Amino acid sequence: MFVLGLDVGLSDLYARLLDVPTQGVPVALGDVRVFCNSPEGHQALCAWLELHRAVPALTAVVMESTGVYWERIAVCLHTAGFAVSVVNAAQIKYFAKSMLRRGKTDKMDAELIARYGATMRPACWTPTDACVESLRALIHERDAVVELITLEKGRHHALDHRHTVQDVVVRLCDERLALLTQQRDQLNTAIQDTIALPGRLHVQIELLASVPGIGQLTAAVLLSETGHLDEMHRSEQWTAYAGLSPVPRQSGAMVGRCRISKIGNARLRRAMYMSAVTVSRLSNPLGAYYRRLVEQGKPKKMALIALARKLLRICFAVLKTAQPFDPAYQRPLKAA
Repeated sequence: MFVLGLDVGLSDLYARLLDVPTQGVPVALGDVRVFCNSPEGHQALCAWLELHRAVPALTAVVMESTGVYWERIAVCLHTAGFAVSVVNAAQIKYFAKSMLRRGKTDKMDAELIARYGATMRPACWTPTDACVESLRALIHERDAVVELITLEKGRHHALDHRHTVQDVVVRLCDERLALLTQQRDQLNTAIQDTIALPGRLHVQIELLASVPGIGQLTAAVLLSETGHLDEMHRSEQWTAYAGLSPVPRQSGAMVGRCRISKIGNARLRRAMYMSAVTVSRLSNPLGAYYRRLVEQGKPKKMALIALARKLLRICFAVLKTAQPFDPAYQRPLKAA
């Protein structure tokens, strides 16, 4: 088989092709080639692979998930039938450290990514559903607008308490705030319209909304940020993806403080934490779970994080089973 390592930039693609035998050391085919990161460059890359007889059925493509420049080439190669893997840049970084690599260039990165693919055989990537991708873009834009609204409100508060202020400054601040508020309302409407479309997304939103503390917006965030549900088989994978998994620290007699990893999707982690804050005030089994942890001496923030992790695992189970949340559900006991 063949492994193609791609270092993707704004304008260029650095490609390293390896011939990976069943047994033995991978062999580099030619030099690292440079192609334009454009439709014409993508066609030239496919023609170059065909020249080396690296047909889609026998070739795995590996690239980093940095920025957005990788998306077009990934979709292009996936459409052509190649097995595409998009890996976390941190994995490539630590793989380079394990090989004691010295120096960093685009050609060296392409070589490294190809060697990583030949050694680690990462999982294949599939494009996100178009409806989910549209929802994700709307939510990201809404987050940016809400952040700007908070900034403008802070500036307006400062202007209101200054000794002297120019009327034109206040007027411009008011106009910006009004414009941002209008844009937020437009995005809320677009999100609701996308959610309301009949299909799998609508069904999943309704299932998630049955979980206490999970509203439609939080459900939309959860679905748009976890576009790989079909590839994950355990709820622990979701908690790890959100950075909510615990990280123990112990070596010999030293036992350090356990924390969460925070290596994952910050948007998802923030959404689940805010849902946990809401649920902690409710009179239901989940709220009782939080209060029980506090009564046992756990710090409130730690209890909230535990509740957020529990909520995320419940959401995973609801989607996997396609059944609404049942507060009376009891996990069956294992046979002795």
